[in-house]
Amino acid sequence: MYNNLNSSAVKSIKCEEKEVKVTYNSNTSKEYTFISKNVLEFEDSLCKELIAVEMKTGGSVGRFLHNQIKEGLLVESK
Repeated sequence: MYNNLNSSAVKSIKCEEKEVKVTYNSNTSKEYTFISKNVLEFEDSLCKELIAVEMKTGGSVGRFLHNQIKEGLLVESK
């Protein structure tokens, strides 16, 4: 579980076996579930992004998630 993220858009991200659950700051009472074919690869990429955010080298958690969804790496479970 990734909590207290340095992000204006994302409150938390929870990685499970085949799912990634995201809570956005805009609605903290709702959790969005996404299907991921490779959660370990997603988590590795997320860690790199979080380091970039902390090092202030242009990282953005919200942009990272948006790109993952846009590229089809995360698919919202409905």
